[in-house]
Amino acid sequence: MRTGTPVLISWVARQNDPFEREQRSDKSREAGNQRVFGPTLALLFDDESPFKGRIHDIVLLHRHSSDGNNALEQRALQETTQEIQSRLTDARIQHVTWQGDDPTDHRAIFEFLRQKVPELRKRYKDQELIIHSSPGSPSMQTIWVLMAETGFIDTPFQLVKSYRKEDRRGRPAVVPVEVGIETFYKVYKASRPSQVASEEQALQWDPARFQSPVLKKLYTEARRFAHLQVPVLILGERGTGKTTLANWMRLHSPYRREEQDERWPAVACGQYTPETMRAELFGHLKGAFTGAVHDRPGLLAAANGDTLFLDEVGDVSKDVQRLLIKALEEKRFVQLGDDKPSKSDFRLLTATNLPLSRLRERLDPDFLDRIGLLQLRLPPLRDVPEDMSWLWETVYQQAALRSRASDKQARLGHAHHERIVKVLRKHPLPGNLRDLFRVAYRLVAARSDPHEPLNVENAVGYALAELETGAAEAEDLELSREVARSFALAQPLEAVLLPGMRLGTKSLELKLKLYLARELRRIAAERRIAVEALCDVSEKTLRNWLKGEEEKSSDGPED
Repeated sequence: MRTGTPVLISWVARQNDPFEREQRSDKSREAGNQRVFGPTLALLFDDESPFKGRIHDIVLLHRHSSDGNNALEQRALQETTQEIQSRLTDARIQHVTWQGDDPTDHRAIFEFLRQKVPELRKRYKDQELIIHSSPGSPSMQTIWVLMAETGFIDTPFQLVKSYRKEDRRGRPAVVPVEVGIETFYKVYKASRPSQVASEEQALQWDPARFQSPVLKKLYTEARRFAHLQVPVLILGERGTGKTTLANWMRLHSPYRREEQDERWPAVACGQYTPETMRAELFGHLKGAFTGAVHDRPGLLAAANGDTLFLDEVGDVSKDVQRLLIKALEEKRFVQLGDDKPSKSDFRLLTATNLPLSRLRERLDPDFLDRIGLLQLRLPPLRDVPEDMSWLWETVYQQAALRSRASDKQARLGHAHHERIVKVLRKHPLPGNLRDLFRVAYRLVAARSDPHEPLNVENAVGYALAELETGAAEAEDLELSREVARSFALAQPLEAVLLPGMRLGTKSLELKLKLYLARELRRIAAERRIAVEALCDVSEKTLRNWLKGEEEKSSDGPED
């Protein structure tokens, strides 16, 4: 397989492949003592075809009926294959058989292609698929067009048709087929919220693939809520796909401006101070504050007639919460530096990975009441084991594509996928989809190592071993941060130390000492003063704290 070259996918025209035949005759048509190419050979070898000399990978689809009347199909397939190989010695030809009795059965054709096209897309993941719609029955041609227009074929691909020589009338032998239907799924795949980016956002969750009752119920509720001009609060652990659900809801709602699909109004609240958050949301006029050298409309202005998404909503300051309450109620807001209100008829979606009890401590009750009128709770992956198989394969495909691994390096057999899925179903996966991506990237890295690549069996073991250690370390680090935050805000620890959790106090104490030792020594060195001038411990004590990091692996279990 040749990375970067197009791949032809075509039904075999049993009446006109490899060469056109005279009507009511088995004799090939001729023009100037040359046999006239049928549709498949015309696309590959006609001088007027834009694909001449560019295609080396060819997938020929053909029908095999149970009634035994397959002679014409088999002859066309064999003769077409032979003619291609005689003209293209390095051609790689794959035959794909449809066990179908009725070439006019739209549903049967669709079910066959719906299964086979993703397999071919996976096999030729770095190559453009050239879908040839001309050969086959009218029903086959119709299904190709519908699949291409409704998002069932992943990019990159082209849907094309070929013309007979006498029908070209100055046109090329092969031209693109574009109907231009703007379907939901096509837009969904291209849509992205602005400023909110995550690994799992690249995944496209197709509710038709859901197996678990939990996810099916969730997306049914999301569809119902999407049509209402009412705020929705999305709850869920980190990495469960909250941004993806928000994107899905917006595209399923009337609160969407098509021109903003590729970058619709959204913000990750945790990356802003209260002042910059206010400027980002409400906008500002030139001179409103130091550094405001231009007028800048905010996200509320951009969300007029559309949806505003606030991720990490628990980090919104009290002052900004009050301003947002007013904007929600009145659909009006005031830019910084302005005294005239502006209008914005926006729909609000918010999300958080905090427990609801913790969110109540952070947000003003009036604000939480308004944004939480409707709530959706995304389940952690450990609660939807039925969906793990397709989720893992989707993540792995995305990871292989992003890491630019070759098809050979990324290839993984069904048995190895099943081995990984079996482990994933039993694991708590605190990082959810992020844990799946971590396993996928390590697996691809082990297979792609240019110096010591691991075989598939060892690479799978290598990736899964990291899941055990890495997940525990990540969970411990996250818990340490939450404890530190609770301490700083003088909040009770119940919201952080959930049932079933165990806090490693010695590890937490060591992390704090390491942080203090490094920072105090750094500041003392930059200011050229002794550390004793900054704190009540000596340089020797700080060095001992740092030394403790090397010895922590020998510590016994915590009391």
